[in-house]
Amino acid sequence: MVKIDKSKYKILLVEDDFINGKIVKTLLEKATYRVEWVKNGKEALEVLIPHSTEYNLILMDIQMPIINGYEVSINLREIGINVPIICMTANAFCDEKGKSKEAGMNDYISKPVTKASLFEMVEKYL
Repeated sequence: MVKIDKSKYKILLVEDDFINGKIVKTLLEKATYRVEWVKNGKEALEVLIPHSTEYNLILMDIQMPIINGYEVSINLREIGINVPIICMTANAFCDEKGKSKEAGMNDYISKPVTKASLFEMVEKYL
């Protein structure tokens, strides 16, 4: 089996909840991924618009203050940023899945996020 150098991958975590953000960031960093964490959609756009090529993946919460995850994703896709976006939502119902696809997200992961589901999704897109 070929060992992948996970430290070459940079992930943007967009999560307003401190506990969820801390858990996801810690799990990814323990696996040696590089992770930048922002707390809302406005901060995500401020980071991604000028620096999108620095990121290999975006983990995006949906329900955030200022600008929600759907709006961020729509904005990114409209300006041609094609970094894979994984929706993180506590509402994994059919309408949420459809809304995330319509907003330009590539996939979704249900909260609470488990280590297995997180790494399965990250590895799928990296």
